[in-house]
Amino acid sequence: MKALLSFLFVLFTSYLVAQFSPKPFTIYGKIKNQSSGFIKLEYINYEGEYITDSAEIINESFIFKGYIPHPINADIYGDRAFKNTSDINSSSIFIEPGIMNLVLEKDKFKDLKLRGSNTQNQIDSLNNTYQHKKIVDSLDKRIFYFYLAYKYDPTKIQFKDSAKKIRQQLDPYYRDINIRTENFVHKNINSYYSAFYLQVLLHRLPLDTVIKIFNSYSFEIQNSYYGQRIAANIRAIQGGSEGSKAKNFNTIDINGDSISLEQFKGKNYVLLDFWATWCKPCRDDSPFLIELHTKFKSKGLEIISIANDDERKEAWKKAIQDDKTGAWRHILQGAGTVYDLGKLYSIQPIPAKLLIGKDGTILMRYEGTQGNIPLMEALTKNLK
Repeated sequence: MKALLSFLFVLFTSYLVAQFSPKPFTIYGKIKNQSSGFIKLEYINYEGEYITDSAEIINESFIFKGYIPHPINADIYGDRAFKNTSDINSSSIFIEPGIMNLVLEKDKFKDLKLRGSNTQNQIDSLNNTYQHKKIVDSLDKRIFYFYLAYKYDPTKIQFKDSAKKIRQQLDPYYRDINIRTENFVHKNINSYYSAFYLQVLLHRLPLDTVIKIFNSYSFEIQNSYYGQRIAANIRAIQGGSEGSKAKNFNTIDINGDSISLEQFKGKNYVLLDFWATWCKPCRDDSPFLIELHTKFKSKGLEIISIANDDERKEAWKKAIQDDKTGAWRHILQGAGTVYDLGKLYSIQPIPAKLLIGKDGTILMRYEGTQGNIPLMEALTKNLK
């Protein structure tokens, strides 16, 4: 394990000086049932910059030209009603250096066909293995139209509720898709899409597994834009993974008192609880935290709730009052600043919890509520 980590360290330091050479691409596009307007393409260029390009539609045709470092994921869209993946006039493609041909149809962007991209061919082959793809596409489209109806008439709350119910029906299909895509990542170690999707899996897979997959990639993919991001994230996760020493922080709590992680070292177990007022699963977890605090406070447990609500301080204070969680320490995450505690511990999905031992070692780390029972068991065993 140490050899793997030291290899990654050396590799990542070389990434910092890596330069991408500009490689040209051209997309010749056709869009059915639309003869005017604009198509937009968003992607990362060879300098690592986020580009939003626009192409005018003339006689159902359009052209994109630009420079990219290697095969790269891109979002393409027309007249969108929503800025999310459910919109029927938006989709994603994997573009590559060279000449490509793209065929779209208005209101059916999910059915696009891209030729000239080997990586997109791999994605299309993967999608063709989904036995329930037609069902998923049909349910996705129904969700879109319900949300569209709700957008134009917010008084019709039943439209929003119907969309949520359909989304729940999609859960088992999405789980199947995730499993198949994860298998693709394991088996296709020389695919840029594998590296692209490994970023999604960073917090789902054990760190050793992520490192093993990363080290199996060719030097070209390790040295790609996605490879750099993976290496950087691995280094960040190591700072907040089980068995590592928790990094210290110094800040002010909700009452204006100074607080640091270091002040509890040698005295208390500390549970860091990452949450936000707008996160329903986080708020639903409040009774569990109250139970933990009631049971283990006198035995040496300190809870520090860290909220991603720096721009919603009044809502933050109200939520603590409404949820009756004011018995323990509360601080803000500092999101978007150099003191961002989410970045310090590499927190992405919330709710997330880190249990830190008296010696400052991270004993448990988990997202969601799947670790609540093991956490209760661990505290019951150690805090008697």
